[in-house]
Amino acid sequence: MTQIQELRAIATSWRAANQDRAGGIVMVCEGKVYGWKNELRDPQCERPGVFAVGLEGLVFKAVGGDDYNGAEAWVAVDPDGQ
Repeated sequence: MTQIQELRAIATSWRAANQDRAGGIVMVCEGKVYGWKNELRDPQCERPGVFAVGLEGLVFKAVGGDDYNGAEAWVAVDPDGQ
């Protein structure tokens, strides 16, 4: 299973157990869900390396910056690993 497939599976499992959170973005860090947001927001609120998984299966990664100041940007993760 690829990393993106694992992230999608983690998010799908969390959504099944938390059906009161419709749509939105499931936040994953180190293989565990740590939060949910109704939409992808400023990357400065997240640590670099965090993933955001949308309902449609799109995956974004917080990049740049540092743990204290937060990430600099969200970058789409290529589903083919390219």
